[in-house]
Amino acid sequence: MRFRLIAVIATLLAVTFGLAAQDVLTIPAGTQITVRTIDAIDGKTAKAGARYRASIDDPVAVGSQMAIPKGSNCTLEVVNVEKGEGMAIRLRDVNVNGKQYSTSTAYADVDAKGTSKTKKAVRRGVGLGAVGAGIGALAGGGSGAAIGAVVGGGVGAISAAGAKGKELNLPSETRLIFSLQAPVPLN
Repeated sequence: MRFRLIAVIATLLAVTFGLAAQDVLTIPAGTQITVRTIDAIDGKTAKAGARYRASIDDPVAVGSQMAIPKGSNCTLEVVNVEKGEGMAIRLRDVNVNGKQYSTSTAYADVDAKGTSKTKKAVRRGVGLGAVGAGIGALAGGGSGAAIGAVVGGGVGAISAAGAKGKELNLPSETRLIFSLQAPVPLN
C-alpha cells in the first residue's frame, strides 16, 4: 500500500512538472519585434531613462504558436540622446495577456532629420547678400553694392544662428523594429 501511494505521488509530480515544462513558450534571441509608438517622443525633451508607450504592430509567433498578439502593450525606453544628432531607444518590456515580460533588445537608433544649420546659414547668407548688393547698387552704385552685399550676408548669418537645426522627433504611430538579444520565456 505504501509503495503504491509513493508511486502515485511520484507519477503525479512527474506529470505536473512535465506539463509545466511544456507550457513555457520561449521567444528565441534574434527574433524581430515590430512596435508602433503610441506616445510621440520629442528629442528636445527626451532624456535617458524616459519611458514611452507603444504597442506590438506585427504579431510574434514561435513556430505555429502565437507568442505576442498584435496590439499588445509595450514600453520603450530612451537609452541615449545626442542633441541634434540621434537617439537610442530600446524595447523595455511587453505585456502579454496581462503579464509583463522584460526584454533585452538591440537599440533602435533614430537619426535627426532636417537640414543642418551650416547649410541653411550659407544659403541664407548668399541670398541676403545678393539682395543687399542689389539694393546697394540701386541706391549708391558700385560702392553701395559692396556695402549692401556685406550687410546682407551679415544679416543672413545672424538670422541663421537663431534658426532651427535638425529635428529629432518620433511622432505617434512611428514603426520601430527591435531584435531580441536574449530569449524571452513566456510562462
